[in-house]
Amino acid sequence: MSVEGPDELLHTVLAPALEVLTAWSIAQAETDPSVFRQAMDRALGDAAAAQDPLRGLAEMMFGLSSLSGILLDELAEVTGRSCGEVLHAVHLRYLDPGAGPAR
Repeated sequence: MSVEGPDELLHTVLAPALEVLTAWSIAQAETDPSVFRQAMDRALGDAAAAQDPLRGLAEMMFGLSSLSGILLDELAEVTGRSCGEVLHAVHLRYLDPGAGPAR
């Protein structure tokens, strides 16, 4: 992939990340995990089929990380909390074995 600059790179890698996140949201709302699996299979398949598969997968990870950062900033702004506070709350809810939803 040839890109002109950081803005074009971010635009390129955010599209598959948004597709995966949208599929996750649909899967949650419709209680149908196959929607998410299909989107992940497609996004990872496209990345692995790139001319340079390692770069394709790295771009996918970069896109997901970038989207996470964007959403973290938005959530912090909307809630009036710092990014650190939001991350701490997410950690407690989803990663702390004694807290959060049942797995």
